[in-house]
Amino acid sequence: MSTDTPTPESEVSIESRLAAAFAAEETGVPEAAPVETAPEASDEPTAEVETEEVAEDVFEFEADDGTTVKLPAAVEKAVLRQKDYTQKTMQLAELQKAAQDRLQYAEAREQLSAAVLDDVTQLRSIESQLKQYQDADWPALYEANPGQALRFQQVMRDLEKQVSQKQQEINAKVQHVQQATQKHHQFQWESAEKGARQMIGDISAADNAAMLRTVESLGITPQEFKSRFADPRIIAMTHKAAKWDALQGQKASAVQKASQAPPVIKPGAANPMSAQSKQELNFRKAMKSSSSSQDRARLIEQRLADRFK
Repeated sequence: MSTDTPTPESEVSIESRLAAAFAAEETGVPEAAPVETAPEASDEPTAEVETEEVAEDVFEFEADDGTTVKLPAAVEKAVLRQKDYTQKTMQLAELQKAAQDRLQYAEAREQLSAAVLDDVTQLRSIESQLKQYQDADWPALYEANPGQALRFQQVMRDLEKQVSQKQQEINAKVQHVQQATQKHHQFQWESAEKGARQMIGDISAADNAAMLRTVESLGITPQEFKSRFADPRIIAMTHKAAKWDALQGQKASAVQKASQAPPVIKPGAANPMSAQSKQELNFRKAMKSSSSSQDRARLIEQRLADRFK
């Protein structure tokens, strides 16, 4: 039996080796499966992560109309600075409007007052002429010259009409001044209230009641306060004074409770009057001794200024 000796690989032709390779493909010999690699990690976050990050990087901002708006946290400081700037600008605008109204009112009042004084001067002159005719000896005039007496009587009647007409004109102008003053005070107070809310925020009913008690404790009526102190800064100072009075009242109540408690040690000598008590006593004495509302107003302004130095 003969055996075939295998041909060395070096002696196999290139054509034979190519043919063998194509034969393997046709018979379906599987090739080596490619190695699967893990997908590379993406730098882009998932939708869920993005949602969470967005939720964490926002802040709620309350608009002027009361609605709440969500804004990016990156602009929070800029928005708050703009809000503070806008608020201060509005406060300045209210003060300017009030100052302009006071200037216009002062000019109008000066003009009307001058016109009223001129009318009063004319009225006094007409009344002086009328009095001469009224004091005349009319029986003697009629007896001496009836025609001239009738002419004088007609002049007297004309003067009486002029006096009545001039009085009506003066009363109308005075009434106009009063209406303008009332309107001016109303505008000033509304502007002061608006400016005070911009400075200290909303004012509750309890705050109003406390401020009223503080004002009345200083000897000022609400009408006088509105007419003389229609300024947002004065209202803000009064609001602070009311808060201070409330704290002092709580302190006094606490001191009273402590004084009613049994002493732990034997009390010593009485303490001298404090500086604050002396100031309060001197202020009340000055208020009682003042004879005009202007003096009381100056005392009150000085007291408020001393409190908030």
